[in-house]
Amino acid sequence: MITRKTYISSFSFSFVSGIINILGIILLGLVVTNVTGHYSSSIVSSGMLTLNDILLTCSYIFMYWLGSFWASSCFYYGKSTNKAYVKALPIFLNLIILIYAVWSQHLIVWLLFLVSSTQNAFGANHSENQVRASQITGVVMASGLDIAKYFFGGFTKDFKKDFLKAFAVKMLNITGFIVGGITAFFYSSINILWLPIVFYGIVSILILKKKL
Repeated sequence: MITRKTYISSFSFSFVSGIINILGIILLGLVVTNVTGHYSSSIVSSGMLTLNDILLTCSYIFMYWLGSFWASSCFYYGKSTNKAYVKALPIFLNLIILIYAVWSQHLIVWLLFLVSSTQNAFGANHSENQVRASQITGVVMASGLDIAKYFFGGFTKDFKKDFLKAFAVKMLNITGFIVGGITAFFYSSINILWLPIVFYGIVSILILKKKL
């Protein structure tokens, strides 16, 4: 079910992902919001694929997997036991990591992969897989499918209305990612992470009050 919270979450979570994405590229020279293409980029940049390249890329993939596993485990356990603070643990961890990054003025690439994946999984779990914060390639493809179904799927008026709502969520997802990226580009300082920190703080409060 698509609610007002879904629309807000779709834009805000992807906005934060857009910031982290561009900041990772500018300050670390890496895309940390996904793991697609890291093998191929290693080959192109070095001219060969070494054991070190393989292990490094595997470490990125593992941290991305760990973030998803961690956030999803907290969500399902917190939901089954009705413990809001458990569901909030992934966001608390992200808060700690980003506050440390701003305080130390230093980004740790593996922790950014963890933050990004944790946020993706958190948004997906809390929106019943309707919000995909940084998975823009898949969102763009899915929006094309939605439009095709809307015009040529032969569905009823009610189904078309649902498709339009789903399409709006995807457009907010894409827009939030772009706006976040532009924001980080024009203010390419590690201090821009204060925006995600404030966002995570608000989300934490909403979870503890059982409003999210």
